[in-house]
Amino acid sequence: MDGYLQNKSSLPFHPFDISADPFRPVVVTQPYREIKTKSLADDFYSNLIDWHRDKVYIAIEDSVFCHNFLTASTAHIHTFPNSIITCIKGHKESIILGTNSGNLHTLDLNSLKSSRYSFHRSRIGVIHFNGDHILTGSRDKRIKIIDSKNGKIVDTIMHHTQEVCGLGINKTNKYLATGGNDNKLYIYDYRRLDVPLKKCLQHKAAIKAISWSPNSPNLFVTGGGTADKTVKLWDTKMIGSETGPLVKSVDYGSQVCNIRWLSSNLLLSSHGYSKDDVRLCSLFNFKFQKQYLGHKNRVIHFSVSPDQKYFVTGSSDCSIKFWEIKDGESSELKIR
Repeated sequence: MDGYLQNKSSLPFHPFDISADPFRPVVVTQPYREIKTKSLADDFYSNLIDWHRDKVYIAIEDSVFCHNFLTASTAHIHTFPNSIITCIKGHKESIILGTNSGNLHTLDLNSLKSSRYSFHRSRIGVIHFNGDHILTGSRDKRIKIIDSKNGKIVDTIMHHTQEVCGLGINKTNKYLATGGNDNKLYIYDYRRLDVPLKKCLQHKAAIKAISWSPNSPNLFVTGGGTADKTVKLWDTKMIGSETGPLVKSVDYGSQVCNIRWLSSNLLLSSHGYSKDDVRLCSLFNFKFQKQYLGHKNRVIHFSVSPDQKYFVTGSSDCSIKFWEIKDGESSELKIR
């Protein structure tokens, strides 16, 4: 795919609006499976569902539940007293959780023993991994990089001026992209985090949704909040060019809560105000292939199965829904 990338001078940037024209994707209204539950927090900055191996972990208030996708059974596995869980992520034989007070908890899935660390001064909304490093983004405007082996802080990033709500690392672990409630996107060389490679100001709202290409280490997408409603495609090879790394901007007409670049070069995104849907889109032409409807409120909580055949969504409408992706033809992304 990298062979298709050309000099930015032949790669004009053209923002365009998908929402302005009626798209006619296949509309899916029947989920593969549905679980009735207590309401998940209607909080744009939280991430309360994660699909890890064949299990889906769900955080509701102070409790963690595990849904076995193979057996369709759900069980309560742990409660964290006096805490409100704001994000959850599976990692090897454990799950990592952030809370509204800024504490980070690790829960061993074999022994169910937990450890607590006080790394942040306010809620942790996003957790990401890079090998043995745990990255956390917080309302205290900081990103902490933690060694999972000894629980010690390796580095702290302090460039955002409001809550950090998006984190993403590329496939070679060289680049880190971060998004904040300050509407800023930063791109870093992971080997030198003290100075960002680029600060990007094109989004007009919080940037929670970030996903790198699983095929090309230089490409990634971001999605903006309610005042923005766009999905943007970026190329790190163009950071030093006159026009910068932004390749394309697409108006989705709805708040972008989550985004995932699939190995088939299709883009799966979940949305809030005002569509409350999930969309499957070709990155080749940004044509919608499928629209998944069923939630009554914002689809804030979202995760994709490891084999990318299914995804799970959660909302404050007291339901967790599982969906089959069943994408169409894979698209070969060519940037010209």
